[in-house]
Amino acid sequence: MGHVTRDIAWCEIDIDTTNRVIFLQQRWLYNWIVAPGQTAWTATERRDFHNAADRLVWQYWSGRAFLRARGTSQVARTPGNYVVNWDIRWVTSNQHWTVTVQKIAPSAQVTSSVRWNARTISLDTNDINPRTVSTSRPTNRQYPVAHEFGHSAGNTAVLGRGDEYPASSPHNSDFRSMMNQGSELRTRHFDTIIGELNTMIPNTTFQVAVIR
Repeated sequence: MGHVTRDIAWCEIDIDTTNRVIFLQQRWLYNWIVAPGQTAWTATERRDFHNAADRLVWQYWSGRAFLRARGTSQVARTPGNYVVNWDIRWVTSNQHWTVTVQKIAPSAQVTSSVRWNARTISLDTNDINPRTVSTSRPTNRQYPVAHEFGHSAGNTAVLGRGDEYPASSPHNSDFRSMMNQGSELRTRHFDTIIGELNTMIPNTTFQVAVIR
């Protein structure tokens, strides 16, 4: 079958049935702003931020999940799992997401966010640096940009699966989860994308086989 592709509102999906790779790419259009007292963004700083964010998304989201196809199609009946890879691409038009990045002081703290329905992401320059979310659990560290990317990948309260650290979350005690305080992925973090994948090949559904 080769490649089965679909461009949806929040990412582009490519199911490579030959090499058994599911590749998902988000197109990001950036707005670069500065906090009071900060210098204007240089071209090098913009490029370095994007490259760092792209590397972190790849490091923490790609090559971690493997999906199994089920059903009566030839794709489903062919043995072997599909690796899931994610990527962000810097664009100047036709974006999935409009991403505002604020340059702030290294000591500053700003809350980043993703607005699912508006397809907007708010980040800052400290989001590509590791942080310890809770001093009571110093080994649970995460890169904020990887956490926020998780929201843009469908882990959003709009769909009933947002942040996991609130007391109201059923996953509140899973401190190592990417959508909580840590950097580990869980099967549930792929629910939204699996819902999309299951519409792409007739008589074929996907499920998570392994998370690494």
